Parts: sequence; structure tokens; C-alpha cells
Amino acid sequence: MIQPIIRPAFGFINENTSSAIDGSAKLCIEVGQYHIALTISNTTGDFVSLFELYTSKQKTDTAFLESVLTSEKLEGIQFADVIFIHNQKEMVLVPSSMYNQDLNAVLIDTIHGDPMEYSISVDDVHQWELHNVFASSSEILGLVLDKYPQARQVQYMSACLRGIFRSLTEDMNQLIKLYVLPSCFNLVVLKGEQLQIAKSFYYETPEDIIYHLLNVVDKFGLDVTEAVVEVSGLLDSSSATWKELGKYFLNISLEKTPSFSADNTNTADMPFHYFTPFLLVPRCV
Repeated sequence: MIQPIIRPAFGFINENTSSAIDGSAKLCIEVGQYHIALTISNTTGDFVSLFELYTSKQKTDTAFLESVLTSEKLEGIQFADVIFIHNQKEMVLVPSSMYNQDLNAVLIDTIHGDPMEYSISVDDVHQWELHNVFASSSEILGLVLDKYPQARQVQYMSACLRGIFRSLTEDMNQLIKLYVLPSCFNLVVLKGEQLQIAKSFYYETPEDIIYHLLNVVDKFGLDVTEAVVEVSGLLDSSSATWKELGKYFLNISLEKTPSFSADNTNTADMPFHYFTPFLLVPRCV
């Protein structure tokens, strides 16, 4: 069956790609509830050759994923490493001291209760003394492995936590990281360098983001005058949501990907912070 051609919502190609797209290139395939992101980089993830974000009004299924993976930009490339990134809600963070492999399925079923056929994997996030138990759709995972048998899995939040751990500073007592994606956002909150919450929230309106964020602030006793808030992803700096956030938080900024600039890329007028949630993962896996 011929798959319909779909176009990315946005992305870029680095003009200096010859040094990265060869036998040492790394492919990251991020699958979210309503989006798929492709990133081709060098093995360390600090030189990105290509990035494309695909979005859908329907939940991601095998037809959507297959259409993306048949992109001519992927043809003929022998990747040294392929990462399948699960960026959906089916995850449970468990303290390593309490982790029991025999309870993986029980945790996923009890907390999420999704009827889908799934495969369970676990990330050892040793930096935070946590195990991240997560479920992937068996059909979607099977499609990725059919095309890239060498692919390894990682849960998006695991990569986020690893990246945050590397960048921690002693003078940052309260930190809120907000990654805005199509129809969902990932939230990580630290207080006194201790992880308070790392969770995905789905939203229907931009106001939902503010509601969830203020609810978390109240629950964990954060000080809006002290907390450092770093926001990235699909949130326009001229939007009412961004302006509203600025009313509540004094130390708020848009987070750009380190070392990423418009040099040698066709990013046009896309804000740099749009790319941050997607480009952090290749550097952390």
C-alpha cells in the first residue's frame, strides 16, 4: 500500500551535512501522542544535520509513523545508532531502592490502565537514583524495529532528567523546566536540587498550561518570586499565555538549545526555543 506523502510542520537542514550524514550518523525517532520528530546528528548529538517535526490531529498510529519513516531524506543512510524515543504519558518513575522488575506491568496497568497492546522497557536514570518504567505500543515499536533492527529505546523524561543533572548549579534552589509540545507539555520541578515532579500533561487550551503549572507550584510550596522558570517548545513569545506566565513568575526565560544557532541552517524566522525540547535528546542518549 502506498503511503500518502506528508510534510513536516517545520524543521531545518544544515548545509554542512556531509561531515555528519555518513556511517557514523545517529537517527533519533521521537514518537509523541500527536507528533513525530526526526533528528539526524553525529554520535554525540552536538551537530544536527537534519530536524523535522510532524504533527497530526489524530493520535499517532503505525500509518502516520510509516509515512514519516518512508521520507526520502532517510533513504540510503546506514545509521551507526538509532534511538526510538517514547514521549507519551505511559511512564512511572520508581526509586531505585524500591524497584522490582516483576512489578513493571502492574505499575503501568494500575497508574495508566490503557487497553493497548504494549511492550515494557526500563531506563536506569542513575543520576537521580530512579528507574523509569515505560510502555510502548507493540505495533509502533515493531514498525521501528522492522526498519531499524539495531534501534534502542529511551523514554523522553529519562533524557530530560539526565540533561538537567548535567546542568545543575548550586545556586539554583528552585527550578521549573517547561517543554511545550503539540497537545502536551513535559514538566520537571526541582526544589533544593531534589526532584519534585517529572510528568507529562495534556492540554486543550493554552490556559490549561497555566492552570497545571500554578497547581504544581501550590502543591510543592514553590516561591514564584524565587523559582527559575525555563520554557521552551511551541509557545510564542508574543502569545497571551507567555505574557500571563510573566505575571506570575519573576525569573522566567525562553530556553535555547546550547550551541545551536541559525548558522548554516534554513531555520528562516523560526524561534530558536521551538527546537530545544527536541534537540536535547540526541545529546543525552
